[in-house]
Amino acid sequence: MPKTLTDAFEELLATLVPLRWDPLYAEAYREDIKDCLTASFDLYAFSMSGAFLHDTAIRGYSYLDYIASLDAENFPDDSHQLLTIIVNVLEERFPGAAVMGHGVVIPQSGDDVRKGIRVVPARLIARTAAGHRVYEVADGEGGWMQASPDAHHAYISTLDSALEGKLKPLIRLLKAWKYFRQVPISSYYLELQTVIYAAKEEMIVYPVDLYHLLDVLWNTQLADLVDQKGIAGRVAARVPRRERKTVLSAIRTGRYHASRALEEASRGDIVEAFRNWNRLFNGHFPAYG
Repeated sequence: MPKTLTDAFEELLATLVPLRWDPLYAEAYREDIKDCLTASFDLYAFSMSGAFLHDTAIRGYSYLDYIASLDAENFPDDSHQLLTIIVNVLEERFPGAAVMGHGVVIPQSGDDVRKGIRVVPARLIARTAAGHRVYEVADGEGGWMQASPDAHHAYISTLDSALEGKLKPLIRLLKAWKYFRQVPISSYYLELQTVIYAAKEEMIVYPVDLYHLLDVLWNTQLADLVDQKGIAGRVAARVPRRERKTVLSAIRTGRYHASRALEEASRGDIVEAFRNWNRLFNGHFPAYG
């Protein structure tokens, strides 16, 4: 068991990284999904996207996203309508397929390290100056929003390198808090908030910067974020109105535990610091040893 917070955070992070065969397991479904979509749509491309592409996925919690680039002429104005059509196409071959957020989720069977595959219908509308593809995807509210997984991936990778490989782990830590505490807030929103925050930093220290991120979330009160690449426009936290107080309460509580942990560590009370980090991560933080 770890005796330093540095070792404890590294041990926690090791448990968050998806097992190497997770995406390979999903490949068994990939061709069947493509065949189902091709039978009903003009499918131009089917490529990995989301947290697995960006290397910010959480083992057992993150969906394996695939962008399905379809014929733009078949897109209705209401994105919910298209998602429903895709569910109907997929559910005969994949029972349990359902709309979730901006895509259609296909549950995976197996042990608890596999969450499921999410198919995100998209239409290619442009390319950036750097050649990154720009799509329109469902915004989760019946409309459409622009997104460029390629551009987001390139930006994260560049910034992660500049921060000595600590940006992606920091994103994972914030997402882990969300999942372990069952906070109903968009994972992409948390990822983008972390990227915006880290772009202003010269170095990352996990305990300090995780507290600062929770502090930013509290102070901004779930305000929309502006995509730094100017592609997605404004990005919402996607918190239902009825859940807003719950989410803000979770942020305030997490911020409190992180603050206490930092104070205790500065006083040399490492055992109590461990306890507060464990409270923040709902029992998933390594025990002091």
